[in-house]
Amino acid sequence: MSALAECLVAFVFGSVVGLLVQRSRFCNTAALRDAMLFKTFRNTKALLVAMMILTIGFTAFISIGAGNPMRFDVGVNQILGLFLFGTGMVLAGACTVSTWVKAGEGNFGAIWALIFTFVGMFLFSLIWSYIYWPPAPSAMTGELSVERLQFGFS
Repeated sequence: MSALAECLVAFVFGSVVGLLVQRSRFCNTAALRDAMLFKTFRNTKALLVAMMILTIGFTAFISIGAGNPMRFDVGVNQILGLFLFGTGMVLAGACTVSTWVKAGEGNFGAIWALIFTFVGMFLFSLIWSYIYWPPAPSAMTGELSVERLQFGFS
């Protein structure tokens, strides 16, 4: 497949997913918040269905020998990171996906949340290879590279 065809497929897929997320008002933060505070489970059900689909898809993907799964140790750094990420979602009022949708709709607070998300990802990418053990792969060695301009996306 040519690069243009790949970009076109990515554009169509992203547009369809964006439309679905915008129209359904799906949000991970709202799914958990509404279930706990308001006993409303509409988004929670959608989140569980999405998790089931992803689990089945990932299992199928790995079972045919595709991909290269890696195992990382879980420690206090993951717990701290999850806490900080959750705090950021609460302060932003939405998960990252919903923040993209709200920014596209013109919500100024969501635009600021996205800007600081990118700033945080970029700053973390500068120290990643110094705090990661075992030593980071060559794409994360701290040398200046084009990958850093992607703000953590690949």
